[in-house]
Amino acid sequence: MPSLKYFRPKTLDEALTLLEQGVPLAGGTMLTPRRHRLDAVIDLQDLGMAALERQSDALEVGAGCTLQQLIEADAFVSPALTQACRGEAAWNLRNMATLGGTMVAATGRSPVAAALLALGAEVHGLPIDRWSTVEAFLGARGADSGFRLLTRFRWPATTTLRFARVGRSPMDAPIVLVALGRAADGALRVVLGGWGPCPVRVPDAEHALASGDTSGAARAAAQACATAGDAWASAEYRADVASVLVRRLAAEEKIPSSAKDRSVGEGRDKAAGEAKGMLPREPRGTT
Repeated sequence: MPSLKYFRPKTLDEALTLLEQGVPLAGGTMLTPRRHRLDAVIDLQDLGMAALERQSDALEVGAGCTLQQLIEADAFVSPALTQACRGEAAWNLRNMATLGGTMVAATGRSPVAAALLALGAEVHGLPIDRWSTVEAFLGARGADSGFRLLTRFRWPATTTLRFARVGRSPMDAPIVLVALGRAADGALRVVLGGWGPCPVRVPDAEHALASGDTSGAARAAAQACATAGDAWASAEYRADVASVLVRRLAAEEKIPSSAKDRSVGEGRDKAAGEAKGMLPREPRGTT
């Protein structure tokens, strides 16, 4: 078996040059299981990319910042984002897993990816040296996005975030997750996840909530789950749960709704057992 080459650059320029020979190594949580198939790794820990700072209107986080660092930065990070980080991995992995690595490897079941989408986050990368939305970055993975190395992330410091998830156990990857972001100007972002290659925004749900139509938002979330069936849950189950979670987060965020919508919503919530903290059961026959 050929030996694994190890490089530890001191500058970003050096790192970019070395990346022609191998793959970036940050926390190593995703690379370690397949280390025997790698020719060379480029250790990024000396590049100073783990800073976390609050600017006047944004929070900027280095791509090398670990998930546990985010959790412990409670003066800057919202409780909902902390919850998402805790749901991404157990404590020992959170101390190694970086934000950049988490986003590169994220699937639709990633709570952190869903949270950053809802926050309207951006990511900076090299060598093209520009900012891109996290939404565009996630959609371009596997293609020539121009990013060889992620350096930092940022999102508006004034955007509020709500997050909810359902899994087979508290620490299991979520079967359904919903993130709701609300910008300072009132703009809303509704994100669904729990399946597929990455979490997705639901524009129809965003428009419905903006007009006070919580029922319409719940329907849009359910429709977005139409093809979401897999080995973990059926599409019907995800649709039912997503609609309940969208209503729940809208209520937590105190998004205004019409009187007609409130009446309809109360009936649906009671029927679904939401008032008792219950969620729809998985239909029979689903693994």
